[in-house]
This record gives sequence, structure tokens and C-alpha cells, in this order.
Amino acid sequence: MTDALPPDYAFVTVRTTHLKMRENPVPVAPEAPPSCAIERLIRPPLEEYRALFLAVGGEWGWTGRLLMTDAELAALLDDDRIEIWRLVSGPGSNTQIAGFIELDRRVPGDVEIVYFGLTPEFIGRGLGGFLLRWAIHRSWTSAGPGSDAPTKRLWLHTCDFDSPAALPFYKKAGFQICEETEGPEAYPEAHIAGRKSPSAG
Repeated sequence: MTDALPPDYAFVTVRTTHLKMRENPVPVAPEAPPSCAIERLIRPPLEEYRALFLAVGGEWGWTGRLLMTDAELAALLDDDRIEIWRLVSGPGSNTQIAGFIELDRRVPGDVEIVYFGLTPEFIGRGLGGFLLRWAIHRSWTSAGPGSDAPTKRLWLHTCDFDSPAALPFYKKAGFQICEETEGPEAYPEAHIAGRKSPSAG
């Protein structure tokens, strides 16, 4: 990550909730909704990945990958143990990106859902539940490259700056809170100001 924040970013104290599950609640892979499909992105160009990251996370001020240097991000995307999947909707040339999910398998037996979300126009259509169930099923039923270690823990986190629906959504899916932490996180200043505005949200 860059040594210093860009001029339009600032640190803000955020409470983060960590959640985990120890067994698979989705033994059968869910079927994709009509006109939807999940595609894996293997070593995508940096611009394509950042555009996908912003399309899903821009509304929530996601910065984790935007503050990485090109070299850092390229090294991450070149690692086969990092799986990037996007949800697309629509036929042929009318296909639209509906969401994406990123899985980290770098610790044997451990899978982290690092990023998960839908693009704003697809929120509220029931696609989030499908995508999360699909990711849960994959995390438990397929091992990472070069490893036959079975998954022993699936985990993720959410924070104050995410959608207020995120935490109950994850708990309903079978995740249990295991830890809460508080500390400084970098966000765009405009996003911070928007959250403080009386008219925001």
C-alpha cells in the first residue's frame, strides 16, 4: 500500500464486526436466477478489476484495493489462491455486471470472503442471497490450487460504513459474530462528509 494517503482521503475510526462459520449450511450449489451467470476473472487487467471494485463498492467508500500500488495489486491478482468472481445479468451484448465476490484461500483450511456486493441497480432483486449462498457452497466444497486441505473456517467482516443490512444478512446466512474491533480506516473525504450530512442516507 502507498506510504501516505492521497490528498482526498482521511482516516476515520470504524467499528468492524468479524463473523465466521465452521460448517457448510449450503450442501447443494444454488441455481443461478434466470439470465444470470457467475464468471471467474483470472488475472484481470488492473483497470478492469478497479472498475469492478468501484462499481460495487463505490457507494460504500471501499478503498482497500484502490490504495494499493499497481505492483501490489498485480501480485495479488496473479495469485491463484485469490478467486475473483463476478455476477452478470442479461443476454448477449446486453450483459450487465450485477456484483462480485472475492475469496482468499492463502491460509490452508481457511477461506475469507474479502469483498462481496452488488452494483446499486441490482440491489433488492434477491441476487445477493444467491451470490452469498453460491460463495459459501464453493468455499466449503472446493479446495484451493495446490492444496487438498479441506475448509475448516469461512469468515468475513463488515463495518459501520457498510450497508446496515449487511450484518443481519450475514447472520441469517449462518455466520456468527466472533470479534468486534475498532480502529482507523482510510476513506474518501467526500464519503466521510456525506455520511455526516443530515441529508445523507
